[in-house]
Amino acid sequence: MGRAWVELGGGYGRDLAELGRLGLSARGVDASAAAIAIARASGLPVVRGDALRFLSRLPERSVDVVFSNLFFNMDFGEEEHRQLFAAVRRALVPRGYHAYSVRSVSDPWYGKGKPVGPDMFDLDPDGPVMHFFSPGYARRLRGDRFRLVRSRATDEDQGRFPVRVLYFLDQKRSAGRN
Repeated sequence: MGRAWVELGGGYGRDLAELGRLGLSARGVDASAAAIAIARASGLPVVRGDALRFLSRLPERSVDVVFSNLFFNMDFGEEEHRQLFAAVRRALVPRGYHAYSVRSVSDPWYGKGKPVGPDMFDLDPDGPVMHFFSPGYARRLRGDRFRLVRSRATDEDQGRFPVRVLYFLDQKRSAGRN
């Protein structure tokens, strides 16, 4: 994979630090002021802000990989997801990668709390509004602008907060198909 990476929802920068150790040029965006303060104190290239605005400001076709870990599970509806995926496509170089993980509809937390939209639940007081993904939903968001390279489901953290995660690695289709 390429050398220029962007992380959406990078938090305090754990993944950015690791990518830097691997010699990759990685930068991130997160909405949390507290997380950004921790990341910046470690010298990591992360900004506080809205991911869609951040992606929209990147030069077109300037990033090799856009990745995120559970970022898309936040309180985004389908239209917001479509806008984010379009912004990812725009920022990626031809045949660039979109690598992301999301909580699955088979997650133990799915269906808990108050329903607020399709596959979305307000988990308060235990957590935020979460949007859970099915493989079909991810396929709709991907559309014909990405091709699926790899997908897998796995169980993680079998302790207090078990998670059923879907991992996706999509590749942006060649420039002729965009």
